Amino acid sequence: MTVSDLERAIVEEEIQPNQSGSVRFQSSWWPAKCVREITLKPGELVRVVRLDNITLIVEA
Repeated sequence: MTVSDLERAIVEEEIQPNQSGSVRFQSSWWPAKCVREITLKPGELVRVVRLDNITLIVEA
């Protein structure tokens, strides 16, 4: 699967710095991490940066 920078996901489970959370992406739930030192709250819209194994890397 390839991921475009234009693709968006919605945070379902809080994503804290250096920890995993989850997002809803393309009608499925995915584990996700953020590369920045910020906390992403449920309901936030995030941009999918890349796929790392089965984890989506996202940013606000």
